[in-house]
Amino acid sequence: MVLRSKGTLISAGVLLVTIVSVTFLLNTGSHKIDMEMSQQDTLRMKPQEHYFERNLSHYNPSEVLLPYTENTPDTVHVLWCGLKWFEFKHFLSLLSIMKVQQPSKVIIHYWDDNKVLRDRNDYNLWYSQLLDEYYNIVTRSRGPTAPDCENNTIMMENVLDILKNGGIYVNDTIVLTHHLHHLRKLPLSVGVTNKNVPVTFKTLAYLVAKKGEATSEKLQSLRGDDFSSSCAVSDSLEKTNTLPSVLPTCILIQRNIIPAKIMETKDALSQVVRLIYYGSTKVKLPDWSMDDPIPNIGHMVLLGGYEMNLLSYLSIRSMIHCVGAEAMYIYIDVEPKGQWYEKLKAEEPRAVFVYHEWPGTVFGHPISDGSHASDLMRFDLLYRFGGIYVDWDAVMLRPLGHLKGYGFVTNFDWPDWHPPYPDVINNGVSAGKKGSEFLRKSLMKFRSYNPKGDWYYMGLMMPYKLYEQYPELVKIERKLQVICYMLKCHPVFLPGYHNEKIHHLNGASFDWKEVYAFHWTQPSPPELLNMTLLQTAKGMFADVGRYVLSCDRKKTLASLVGSHQL
Repeated sequence: MVLRSKGTLISAGVLLVTIVSVTFLLNTGSHKIDMEMSQQDTLRMKPQEHYFERNLSHYNPSEVLLPYTENTPDTVHVLWCGLKWFEFKHFLSLLSIMKVQQPSKVIIHYWDDNKVLRDRNDYNLWYSQLLDEYYNIVTRSRGPTAPDCENNTIMMENVLDILKNGGIYVNDTIVLTHHLHHLRKLPLSVGVTNKNVPVTFKTLAYLVAKKGEATSEKLQSLRGDDFSSSCAVSDSLEKTNTLPSVLPTCILIQRNIIPAKIMETKDALSQVVRLIYYGSTKVKLPDWSMDDPIPNIGHMVLLGGYEMNLLSYLSIRSMIHCVGAEAMYIYIDVEPKGQWYEKLKAEEPRAVFVYHEWPGTVFGHPISDGSHASDLMRFDLLYRFGGIYVDWDAVMLRPLGHLKGYGFVTNFDWPDWHPPYPDVINNGVSAGKKGSEFLRKSLMKFRSYNPKGDWYYMGLMMPYKLYEQYPELVKIERKLQVICYMLKCHPVFLPGYHNEKIHHLNGASFDWKEVYAFHWTQPSPPELLNMTLLQTAKGMFADVGRYVLSCDRKKTLASLVGSHQL
């Protein structure tokens, strides 16, 4: 469904925002700046450990389990209004509540005609992920028809109505960096995004109130000097690589961010987001070890009966001679035909044709599509045996070298056909260690396999979602394969690769000998289907084909020994 809400995707750059906290004490009949936040809990940094990291891993029950007389409920309320996607920024807000505040319950309030929207390609699945992972997040309808979500007065009335029996309200784009339990001891505490204007729904960051304390009159009486700056933050977090020793209580995320943008960036905001999402401020890099490298064997799936053509012959030959594979296993349920099959049998003893039945089901779901079967088989074969998987229309140009130290190696596809996905993954050429955790998680995703679904999801989109969640398990090597579509190649290691008009014939030139593989998804180049044409044709595709024919396994292995890569 198309996004229709106003302002959901806000322009890049977090605007300068100040979040401030105010405490309203009825027992004194006056306003008082809240200075009760525990200094020992919030301010100082231990060596090698920021207090924010410490607070996520060490929680003091006495801060949460308050006496009955201090009766602000330990329930957080979030109000969802507007026809919009539940994006990563909303996910971060709820995740920070669950990890930092650790409430007894979170209630997401919504209206029946304004439920969370799903984009047509199922990228923004953050909402369902939260509901699956946390047993104490519940949803509650406020009625069949939503009010005007842009009306400050109406929306504030809803917040106050939700808190009439007490509790905590947090805006759905606010990320907490410190819990609010100390404020539960007070009658009313308010965090806002602008201390220089009266409190409105748009400026409200959070509200903590005992029963009967959250009223419009009390909120509207608050003015400038009634607010504290103890909870201030700005876009300066994106402009420094050093986490301040004192973080604000909360951060307003005014633009959507995505995991790929914060995995390796070093600014302070990315560190905070990584800690909330991944559990560590450290840059997320894939694990690497050559103690148990990716086996030097190849896999290819050719089910359904197949007359082998020159390109598939070149693909198999490239694994044996250009990579130096110990064996190339080709999985068939019907014996192939044709001269190139006969040539392989006669000349390449390392080309092993293995009988493999069609995978009829996966987790009880019937498989009827060939691409789905191929996706499942490549994950399964690499998980059980390890090695390098290649599609029949891809050729390898050189060994993996240091890449064999990663648990799983793949790369992005070039098309931008699946918004709002930032990228998708193409496993037409991929490699993995036996028992790779990324491959295991990929196989487990087939529990929710839909036989009638788009084949793109399980093959391209699902792996990308796993990459976002577990970047330490997969190496994205942008030179692993150059994908060529309609005889135009789109190297993803060059700028603008999502632009279909930019390709190797139009500004995206590159040295093909620097890449590991070529993959012609559609159609196959004529010069790679006819030996006579291959021997006489000019151009990059013919050069690649002739190079594969010139590869010699002995020379490849000798070069590996010389470079200490074997």
